Amino acid sequence: VLPERLVRGAGGLMVVEPPLAVAGFEMLMLWHERWHRDPAHRWLRQQIVTSLEEKPC
Repeated sequence: VLPERLVRGAGGLMVVEPPLAVAGFEMLMLWHERWHRDPAHRWLRQQIVTSLEEKPC
């Protein structure tokens, strides 16, 4: 099971309804406290958030 947006445009894959109800999910990011203020880690987290905002599930 993959999100439909990942399958669209992927050659050789089809989008079909699953035979059973599939529960939704919650997406979160977790990191160790020591990385909370790290500039590179903050940048990476922001890149992830931005990329997910651009492509809704």
